[in-house]
Amino acid sequence: MHFADRMTPIKPSATLAVTAKAKQMAADGLDVVGFGAGEPDFDTPAFIVDALRSALDNGKTRYTPTAGVPALRDAIAAMFTELYKVPFERAEVMTTVGGKHALYNMFQVLVNPGDEVIIPAPYWVSYPAQVRLAQGTPVHVQCDASEGFTLDVDVVRAAVTDRTVGLVLNSPCNPTGACLSEETLGALADLAEERDFWIISDDIYSFLRYDADGAAATALRARPHLRHRIFIVHGASKTYAMTGWRIGFAGGPAELISKMGTLQGQATSNPTAFAQYGALAALQSDHAFLGEWMKQYDARRRRLTALLNDIDGVECLLPGGAFYVFPDISKILERRFRGEVIGTDLRFSQLLLEHALVAVVPGEPFGGAGHCRLSYAISMQDIDKGMARMKTFIDGLQR
Repeated sequence: MHFADRMTPIKPSATLAVTAKAKQMAADGLDVVGFGAGEPDFDTPAFIVDALRSALDNGKTRYTPTAGVPALRDAIAAMFTELYKVPFERAEVMTTVGGKHALYNMFQVLVNPGDEVIIPAPYWVSYPAQVRLAQGTPVHVQCDASEGFTLDVDVVRAAVTDRTVGLVLNSPCNPTGACLSEETLGALADLAEERDFWIISDDIYSFLRYDADGAAATALRARPHLRHRIFIVHGASKTYAMTGWRIGFAGGPAELISKMGTLQGQATSNPTAFAQYGALAALQSDHAFLGEWMKQYDARRRRLTALLNDIDGVECLLPGGAFYVFPDISKILERRFRGEVIGTDLRFSQLLLEHALVAVVPGEPFGGAGHCRLSYAISMQDIDKGMARMKTFIDGLQR
C-alpha cells in the first residue's frame, strides 16, 4: 500500500508508546511503576464533572459552533485577559480538540512548504512532527542544561534565516520543567519583531509553577504591544486534570482564529459539546483546588529530584514548573547490562521497564539524548517504590 510522503518522517509519540506498553504490562498482572504519563493523577474536580452531567441532562449533545459555544469562548477570553493583562475578545479565541489540536491548526494555517520554525530543545515531541506535517522545517536550538535549560537569545538569533517564520516557546517546559525568565521572553519577542517572525507560546502548564508569580513570566505579558506576533495555546488538560476531555484553547488575532476555524470546520468540527460545558465551569471557578494540588506536586518534585540525585551517575535539576524531571543519565549509558554497553537512553528505558518494572520516557525523542523524562504526577508511595527499583537496577550495572 502506498502512503502519502508527508508521513515518512513522522514517528509514533514516544510518550504515548511508553505509557501504552506500561499499561499493557500492568494489565498482564505486572507491578509496573509508571513515570511516563503526562497527565495529572488527580481526579477531575467534582464540580466540573457535575457541569458535564448537567449539560447531558439538558440535551447539550448536538453540534455547537465550530470554534466552541459562545459562553466558553467568552470565558477563555476573560481568562486570557486576566492571565496576560491584554484584552481579548471572543473573536480572538477559540476552542479546539485539546491543546495539541490548537497547535496543529496553527502550524497548518501559518506554515508554508519550506518555511522554518525554530524549536528550542529539549522540546515536546509533537512540535517538530507537526511542523513537518505542515511541510515546514523544524530548526532546533539547544537550551543550556548546565544553566537550568535556559535559552540564549543569541543562539536563537543565530538560527534565524530568511525562511524563518516562527519560534515555539513552552514555559514551563515539557520535558524539563524549566521556566524562562520574563527578561528572556521579552528579548525573544523583541527579536521576533526585529526579524519579522511570530511566536507560538504554548502555555499549557502556566498555572503549574512553583514561584510566587509564575504566570507573569509569559512572552505576551512581557511585551503586550507585540500581541500581533504572539499566538497562545492553552487548554483544560493539565490545569484541571481533564486530559481525556480533549478541550484546548487558542488565542491570537481575529484573522488567525478565523482561518483556524475554517480549517477546524473541515477537519473535526466542534469539540465535544458537553465537554465544553465542563470546561466552562472550570474556567469560571475560583481554582481553589489548585492550591492543594500544587502542594503535593511541590513535595513530589523535591522528593523525586533528591532520590534521583542520590543514585550514582544520575544528575537531576529541580524543575520550576509542570510535573516532570529530566535527569542526565549519560554516565549510566557507559555501563553494561549483562556484558553489553547500554549506549542510548532508549535502550536504558527498555531495560529499566523490562527488568525493574519502571517506566520512564527516553530523552532522545525530546531532543535531549542522554536524558530521560519522569512524571511526578503519581503518588509519593509510587515515587519511593520506583526510585528504589531504579537505584537497585543502576547500582547493579557493570562498569
